[in-house]
Amino acid sequence: MRRTVVTRLGLLAGLTAVALIPAAAHATAPSEQDSDYLRTIHQVNLAAVQIGQLAQDKQDADQAVKDLGGDMVADHTRLDEEVTRVAGEVDVTLPDSPTQEQQDVVTRLDGLSGAEFDTAFVESQLAGYAQAIEVNNAEIAQGSDERVVNLAQEAGPVLEDLYAALQNLAAQLGLPTSPSPGVSPTVDPTTPGTATPEPTVNPTLPSPTVSPQTPLPAQS
Repeated sequence: MRRTVVTRLGLLAGLTAVALIPAAAHATAPSEQDSDYLRTIHQVNLAAVQIGQLAQDKQDADQAVKDLGGDMVADHTRLDEEVTRVAGEVDVTLPDSPTQEQQDVVTRLDGLSGAEFDTAFVESQLAGYAQAIEVNNAEIAQGSDERVVNLAQEAGPVLEDLYAALQNLAAQLGLPTSPSPGVSPTVDPTTPGTATPEPTVNPTLPSPTVSPQTPLPAQS
């Protein structure tokens, strides 16, 4: 009887091991496109949270600017939780800080106040979100890992809603606005994970893969 039980356990263990082999065999590293996207959107989130918090903390900022800053903090915090989760599933190491260019924007905004801050905040974030949307669209179009593509599809409405809110705020403050980024980005075939801005996006802005949340500083 004991021998029969041991035999059955051994057979069960063998079947379990066999069942695990296909899963391991199909495990593949994420594509460069998917990896680049995860790192890029994570840095977008980190920068947006810092800038949104800065807007909230500016005592002399317009109340609408403060409110939008709060939305940026809340939305990008939630989005980054999903980015971190998916990155863990596909084994992509995320950077622990925004890009240097993004941090330079934070530093510059921190030194402004009142209407000058409001203007620089809106102009910089309009440019940054336009680029982030282009990068997000490129992942939806070219991503290969279903989990990462699904993440981009979920991130799309978040980025677009905040971009629309920035456009409305720009109109309230009497600032120029630009059309929303196109839904179908023009992808640079020479660089995985990149999207070339449509004509509606300022062509002088930095490459989205290098600094998707890094806008041009407002002119003094």
